[in-house]
Amino acid sequence: MLHLDPASGVPLLTAREHQVLELVALGLSAKEVAQEIDIAPRTVERHIENVRLKIRARNRTHMVTLAMELGLLQLETELSSPGVHSAEQGQLRFNK
Repeated sequence: MLHLDPASGVPLLTAREHQVLELVALGLSAKEVAQEIDIAPRTVERHIENVRLKIRARNRTHMVTLAMELGLLQLETELSSPGVHSAEQGQLRFNK
């Protein structure tokens, strides 16, 4: 059964699904996510699939995009600093 946030109507994700979503949004592979949070890569894949199905995304890229549109993730950008690469300037903040 799919649970929705009563105020927003957005599907509710588990804490682990949020954690995996955030790491995937930062560009980590399932194997890298697994190493980061000390779970099996197959379990990471299952969490990714659960999130993807809950928010009705077609693939991982679409999942991250929809998560941002639904307010599950927010991109925070900082002002450019000399010597800082653009990938290091942006940061994702995830909302629970």
